[in-house]
Amino acid sequence: MEIPGISRAASPGTAGTMLRYSTTAEGLEGKGLAFTYDSFSFGELLELARVPAEARAAFADRHRLAIQPGGWQSWSAGWELVSRESLPRRVLGLPSLIRYTNRDGDDPGPRELVGHFICYLRAGDDYVCVASRDGGVLPPTSFRFDRSGGRMGAEAYESGKVRGAGEAVAEIEVFHARGFFDLRDKLRLIYRNEDAIGRLDFLRGGTPGKDGGGGGFASWYHHYSNISERLILDDLEALDRTENLANLRFVRRGRPMVFQIDDGWQRSLGDWEVDRTRFPRGLTPIARAITEKGYIPGLWFSPFLVLPHGQLCRTRPEWLLRDSSGLPVVAGWNDKWGKNFHCLDLSRPDVLEYLRSLMDRAIDEWGFRFLKLDFLYAGMLSGAFAGGGAAWEHYGKAVTALTARKTDSEGRPVAYLGCGIPFGPSYRHFPLSRIGADTKEDWEYPVARLIGHVGRPSALVSLMDTIGRAYLDGAVFVNDPDVVFLRKVDCRLTENEKELIALGNFLLGGWIMLSDDPESSESALTERIVSLYEELSKPAVEEYGAVRIAPKVFRLESRSRTVSGILNLSDRRFRLRRERAEGLYDGLAGSLAAGTALVDHCVVDAAAAAQRHSSLVFAPRSITLVRV
Repeated sequence: MEIPGISRAASPGTAGTMLRYSTTAEGLEGKGLAFTYDSFSFGELLELARVPAEARAAFADRHRLAIQPGGWQSWSAGWELVSRESLPRRVLGLPSLIRYTNRDGDDPGPRELVGHFICYLRAGDDYVCVASRDGGVLPPTSFRFDRSGGRMGAEAYESGKVRGAGEAVAEIEVFHARGFFDLRDKLRLIYRNEDAIGRLDFLRGGTPGKDGGGGGFASWYHHYSNISERLILDDLEALDRTENLANLRFVRRGRPMVFQIDDGWQRSLGDWEVDRTRFPRGLTPIARAITEKGYIPGLWFSPFLVLPHGQLCRTRPEWLLRDSSGLPVVAGWNDKWGKNFHCLDLSRPDVLEYLRSLMDRAIDEWGFRFLKLDFLYAGMLSGAFAGGGAAWEHYGKAVTALTARKTDSEGRPVAYLGCGIPFGPSYRHFPLSRIGADTKEDWEYPVARLIGHVGRPSALVSLMDTIGRAYLDGAVFVNDPDVVFLRKVDCRLTENEKELIALGNFLLGGWIMLSDDPESSESALTERIVSLYEELSKPAVEEYGAVRIAPKVFRLESRSRTVSGILNLSDRRFRLRRERAEGLYDGLAGSLAAGTALVDHCVVDAAAAAQRHSSLVFAPRSITLVRV
């Protein structure tokens, strides 16, 4: 579709067709927060993706297609949507919570799904993917899917940017993939982020495959923000003398491990001085103690956020991002922080220098080498920037400043975890990225679900995101799926749920963190999970993927085709009928009947079911794994 002022050039891409867009006139400025630069019918997408003729018929029924909208940032919904499934357009009663999941101005129409960065249509095992090369000189791209009309629009988010003739606006590649691993492989070729991912080797021991996945311990889900020097040091001392996951998985095997101090060390949000009432000696002795244990010291920041009554608000009010009426922009809502909070104006050079100084101090003065940078979506909010221009331009400079340090003063490598990050503008800067909502010691958060908060803390939602974004892991960045829970106290998860989370995160993510009291782990469950981690790491280069086969139910497969399984996240038993998935059924039934399953939550007599060629039934909220 021709858009006035925009030219489109098509050429062979890495995996399909590359489309490059540029301006044809001076002074082009979009109306509102984003402007449309192209629109496609689903049929045109199939042509551009070069879908083989024999696969096109499967895409004819638009209402049966699975649409993966990708999600704007870490906490946006990360799962496929089928038929009439949609996402809430607002959060009831707490409208500012929508900041946690939606891009400014991406409000979907009645029949729309809004996607970002990398999205796809799926029919069976065939994918038509649209992948945008955001970042650098290109603004973030969003995609609007109209399932009923069979169309997809592409728009650039760059309010405040005025363009001259001949300027690049977007690059997107449209391609076809046959199967989950073909999709991941083609994304790896398109984004070529292996050098940045390689800089994480010091966290992972340089071992390839699942056996080389990194991780460690974080304080958050054990203490939340109620931390102190004594509590942190107690956890540090307990880690290598109790039968916890971090000890069995990392310490005893001589592998690198992060020990991360989370929220609660600072005086207040935006006031990044150490709270001396909790940490009387400061953080330097603690980082030294972590290093002496052989661990990599980590520290949490939310560098763009400011509390309304905090010190930074009082001393540097000009640093706050404001709207067109001069009021501070509301960046989100958190009851633990006094409800609404604000963000910095990243267009200001003095703010960029301030951000650099925060990282320099944490690395050089305090001794931390792993920085978790949280709530970074706030850097992409629109406002009346003091320096003019568009949010994405200032965000790029800010995250460049934050992640500039690649080593400490002694030459040891430094790494960053991006959390709450807008994926497209961030992947080059954060090769380790959170890819889902915060987890929780409960399977679900009913009140937050009822008001329509899709980014709510919830074990279910976090795991849905982990599964839904598994195709990105190792291709665009390393996926951090949040922590696993294996503890006996302060946790309402069942053993089946803990097992499902621990194995789902391991198989479909690239980073394993524990946040339990090291002395409260269920030793038998922990030992079994660690044993399964070792078993499922064979062969050394093994990878895993998952494909939806029913609402909240997924088939799991390994690249080598030696492991198969069912992840049932639903509240009901799932019945797998042979006539609907003969190959999957036969592989599972044979191993289950022989009693050789790695994890068995089939609730019928598998031998009898296999003999009758009828159906297998899997327990709710469970994972079943077999070698085939």
